[in-house]
Amino acid sequence: MDLTLTQQQYDSIRNAKHVPDTVKKVLDAAGVVDGGGRVVRLTYEEATALQELCAWNVHSDAAGAVTAASKVFDDVVTAILTHPDY
Repeated sequence: MDLTLTQQQYDSIRNAKHVPDTVKKVLDAAGVVDGGGRVVRLTYEEATALQELCAWNVHSDAAGAVTAASKVFDDVVTAILTHPDY
């Protein structure tokens, strides 16, 4: 699966706590996209690890809405779960 991340998504994942080595390797190998961002090539297992890492970083407010600070992670979770190759 090829997944395009914005530069903000890439940086947020890179700076998250407890990034698994498999995800670090994928991020290190990511190609740069014209106009910014990165393309990561993921196996099913790597996509699952990335999705789980991002899901751990999604937080909601008292009303149940995703907080603005964690929306970047929520968008990655959604992108992975709805990707046709996942």
